[in-house]
Amino acid sequence: MSKKDCVAWLYRELPELVRSRVLDEGAAARLRDHYGPAPEQRRRSLGLVICAALGALLVGLGIILLLAHNWVELSRPQRTLLSFAPLLLGQAVAGWVWFKRRTSLAWCEGAATFLLLAIGASIALVGQTYHISGDLPRFVLVWMLLGAPLIYLLGAALPALIYWLGVTWWGMLAAADDLPVMFFWLLAALPLPFWWRLIRERRRTLAAAWLAWVLAPCLAVGLGFSSHAVLESIWAPLYLGFFAVCYLAAGQWPATSAVSRPFRLLGSWGTVGVVLLLTLKDVWQELVGQPLHQIGWSTWPEYLLLAVLLLLTIGLLLRSIMSGRWLDALFGLAAPLVTLLMLASSRLLSIGPVLLLGNLYLLILGGAVLRDGLHSGQLPRINAGLGILSALIAVRFFDSQLPFTVRGVLFILIGFAFLAVNLLVKRREVRA
Repeated sequence: MSKKDCVAWLYRELPELVRSRVLDEGAAARLRDHYGPAPEQRRRSLGLVICAALGALLVGLGIILLLAHNWVELSRPQRTLLSFAPLLLGQAVAGWVWFKRRTSLAWCEGAATFLLLAIGASIALVGQTYHISGDLPRFVLVWMLLGAPLIYLLGAALPALIYWLGVTWWGMLAAADDLPVMFFWLLAALPLPFWWRLIRERRRTLAAAWLAWVLAPCLAVGLGFSSHAVLESIWAPLYLGFFAVCYLAAGQWPATSAVSRPFRLLGSWGTVGVVLLLTLKDVWQELVGQPLHQIGWSTWPEYLLLAVLLLLTIGLLLRSIMSGRWLDALFGLAAPLVTLLMLASSRLLSIGPVLLLGNLYLLILGGAVLRDGLHSGQLPRINAGLGILSALIAVRFFDSQLPFTVRGVLFILIGFAFLAVNLLVKRREVRA
C-alpha cells in the first residue's frame, strides 16, 4: 500500500476514532495538518479507469453497429477485411499497452475490453460471411474462452465481469440443447485466481466488489441449469446448501465487507426465501413426492454436486458453532435439516409437524437477527429481522382463511413496528 493510500485510509478512520474517543478533535486536526490535504489521485484514477472501460465498450459496440448497418452493401473481400479489422486493431492496442502502459489500469481495462468485443465481432462476421455452420452456444463458448486470457495478461476486471456473464449465458443456452452444462463450474472457475488476488492485495476493492456482485447471481443461476435434469427433485436441499455455503464462507474470507456482502445477502435471503416456499403445503407435498434417494447413472454428477454442497455446509456449520457464531449457524442449519426431513418425512413424519417446524425455524431466525441488530445498533440488521418476521406473517396470511380486514390491520401494525423501531434506533444514534 502506497503512502497516499495510507493517508487516505487514515482520513477515513479519523471521524470514527474521534467519535469513539480514541482521539480528540485537537489530535485529529494536528494529524490533518501534518499530512496535508486528503489525496485525490485515487479518485481520479478510478474515474479514469471507469471512463476508459466504458469508452472502449461504447467504441466497440459502435463499430459493430456501423458494420452491421452497411454489411449488405459490401463485397465478400471487403467483408473479410472488415471482419478482421477490429481484431487486428484490438491486438495492436493491447500489444502497445502490454509493452508501454502495463502499469496504467485505465489503458489495461480499455484495451482488454475492446479486444474482447473485437474477438466476438470477428468470429460472428467471418461466420456470417462464409456461412460457417455453428450454433449460438458454441459461438458464445469459443468467444469467452478466447477472451479469458486477457483477464490475466492485462489484469483487467471488466473482461472478467463480461466473461462470467458470457459463460452463464452459454450455460442457459446449453441446458436448453441438452449439452454437458456441468462444465459451467470449470469455466466459471477460470477468473477466480485473478479475483482472489484482487481480494488479497486489497488495492482494487471496488473492482473486486463489482466482480462479487456479478459472480454471486451467476453462480446461483448456474446451479439451476447445471442440475436441470433432476432439479425438480433436489432443488430445495441443493439451493439451501448453496446459500448456506455462500453465507458461511463469506463470513470467514479475508475480504472487505463490500466484497463479502453480495454473498452474505444472497445466502441469507435465499435461505429465507426457500424455507418460506417450503412452509406452503402444496410445495412441500410436491417436493416429497419426488424421491431424493433414487440416483441413476445419468444423474450422478448432480447428486455429487449436492453431496459436496451439503458436506461444505456441515463443515462450515460446525466451524461456526465452535467459533460461537450462533446466528451464522442458524442460517447454515436449514440445508441439512431439510435434507433429513425429505428423507424421513414420507415414512416417519406427517406434513403437519414438518410445516410447523419450518414456521418455527423462520420465527427463531427472524427473532435472532432482530435481537442481534438491536444489540449491535445496526439498523440494516434490525430491518432484516423485521423483514423475515413480516415475510413469514405475510405468507401465513395469504395461505390462511383470515378475513381481509384482519389482514389489513395486521399489516398496518407491522408497518408501524418498522417505523417505530427505526425511529428509536435513530434517536439512540443521535444521543450517542
